[in-house]
Amino acid sequence: MGVATACVLTVSLLLVGVFSLFAMNVEILLTSIESKNEIVLFLKDDVVGEDIISAEQAIKNLPNVSVTEYYPREQALEDYIKQMEGYENIFEELRNDNPLPNAFNIQIKDTTLITETVNQMTSFEFTESVKAPTDFAKILNKLKNVVSVISIVLLVALIAVSIVMISNSTKASVYTRRREINIMKYVGATNSFIRTPFFFEGLFTGLVSGIGASVITYFGYTALMDIITNDISFWEIIGVVEPLPFDNIKYIVFAVYLCIGSVIGAIGSVVSTTKHLKV
Repeated sequence: MGVATACVLTVSLLLVGVFSLFAMNVEILLTSIESKNEIVLFLKDDVVGEDIISAEQAIKNLPNVSVTEYYPREQALEDYIKQMEGYENIFEELRNDNPLPNAFNIQIKDTTLITETVNQMTSFEFTESVKAPTDFAKILNKLKNVVSVISIVLLVALIAVSIVMISNSTKASVYTRRREINIMKYVGATNSFIRTPFFFEGLFTGLVSGIGASVITYFGYTALMDIITNDISFWEIIGVVEPLPFDNIKYIVFAVYLCIGSVIGAIGSVVSTTKHLKV
């Protein structure tokens, strides 16, 4: 029964731990996609020289702006010509009469405030127009909210199921030694004297389960990340960061597994002995 309890506790820790890692990676992925959303502010043709510097400072002063990058018309034309490979000669004459405007590429802190930020930028005198992915930002924010709600609900459900599994397993383990507890009680052993060995047994079982869950999580997560990140170009193409490296959080994961496992094991064993102490 002790082995069975350790196995159940290990599985319970894995359920909660693995799902938590999955939810963290989903959050990182969505945050990375969100950070790639850029607002482009096009300047009026008469905004030149010192006016461009003043315009950049005005944009940076907006509370929701995190990064501002000046994008001159010359660079915009060169980038456009590079995209039209094989037709460069057609656009050569545009170098002397560039029709493209100067612009700023802007990243914002909170996409939920994108509409308010765009309105603030539009009100500037130097602004010709503003291009912003407002529809995509709304969809992304809704997706993040849905993912957060689903993650919380599933995590609470997994924790509840794990507690039930661990409780039943611990009760079964103690139940097999109920006669031993009764005999100790009849010969005059105090409640604390009886509970103490069960406490340390549960503590040890929890530590073993925590170590087992840590080892399984480490090798499983590392193997999965090796497969997913094998082709770095894939992540560059979709324009997001790679999943969370396990080395960045391995000590936190191990500590959480060991702490939760030992606490649940010890408390569960002590609580399960209570009803058998009444003789």
